[in-house]
Amino acid sequence: MKKNGLFILFYTFITLICFACQSNEIGGRKDYFTLKMNENCVIPNDNNAITLSFIGVSDERCSKPMCYQCYGSKADILLSITNSENTKTEINLSIIGCIDEYEGPATNYVDTLGYRFGLVKLSPYPDVEPVNENDYIAKIKIIKL
Repeated sequence: MKKNGLFILFYTFITLICFACQSNEIGGRKDYFTLKMNENCVIPNDNNAITLSFIGVSDERCSKPMCYQCYGSKADILLSITNSENTKTEINLSIIGCIDEYEGPATNYVDTLGYRFGLVKLSPYPDVEPVNENDYIAKIKIIKL
């Protein structure tokens, strides 16, 4: 009985932490997670929960009106990932071109700690005015390998 109470307490704690990041359920699995800049998110797993932290951004995407004249438009984000064994790694994910949301062959996927990570969307898209770094939101696809 004591184990059931601890399990329920642990599950409730993990659920509350995960409200910090939004996820979309696809095919019964949570594959897409949305993180704000400087936000952490715990993704529970049976054997190895991971914590994601969106810690950096470099946005060199061309403004939409100038996209047709632009070469090398891309944005990079830096994620810190820690698993339940306290193994920590940092990865860079990119989105290339003047696109709002993309998932396909050009998506930059990185495999680490038993997962595949890819940046699908980074918003807001830059316009004439520079974007405040704290306003960025990244949509990340995560697949368990």
